[in-house]
Amino acid sequence: MFLDESGDHSLDKIDKSYPMFVLAGCIFDFDYYNQVVEPAVNKLKLKYFNKTSVILRSYDIRKQKGEFGSLVDRKKRDEFTEDLNHIISKLNFQIIASAINKNKLKKQYTEPDNPYHLCLRFILERLIMYIGRDNEKMILRIESRETHNDQKLAEVYERFRNKDQQHFKMAEIQSKLTDLSFNQKTQNIIGMQFADLVAYPIGRKILDAKKENKPFDIIKSKFHQKNGKILNYGLKVFPN
Repeated sequence: MFLDESGDHSLDKIDKSYPMFVLAGCIFDFDYYNQVVEPAVNKLKLKYFNKTSVILRSYDIRKQKGEFGSLVDRKKRDEFTEDLNHIISKLNFQIIASAINKNKLKKQYTEPDNPYHLCLRFILERLIMYIGRDNEKMILRIESRETHNDQKLAEVYERFRNKDQQHFKMAEIQSKLTDLSFNQKTQNIIGMQFADLVAYPIGRKILDAKKENKPFDIIKSKFHQKNGKILNYGLKVFPN
């Protein structure tokens, strides 16, 4: 599982236009990721940028920043978006995400927890349910921010992993969650870029469910779900 966020976890200054914090995790089979996903995305990068070192970032693509400056050309932007959407749609991966409206969180709780920490716990709970009875092991790769923030997240992970939870025993958790590491965006990890790309549409969907949101429509089928239900399985929204 590769994890990345959309929005700022700070509760002090909240963006009125986007008061969201979203943490999105994209789950890939290890061999499939190496043999299929990476080559497919690198092919896309070569087609449009003549190199594979370009890092796909939702904000830069939307604003045509940096490496994506060439996408100011509407025709090229439409072609790139269509190809990127096709890759996301056809590749086999699943999403478990958590989203917090920070305004609602502050209104409902006098001393709210850090949104990033809350989201990670929600995802870890659903990740154990996702693995279920399968004899599978999961490694987690999270985008690194500042060292002290990484340390705090590692502590959230270790606390979850090292005691019984409401629905899971410690031994079960430890047998399924086997490794956590923090990686820099500059390392050009494609799985991390997928997590970045899916996080923003999730936040937008929660803010305004009625507004057209084609990126969310493309990823909707990727969410972990049970009996066709995404909420509380592949997506935890908090507060409810």
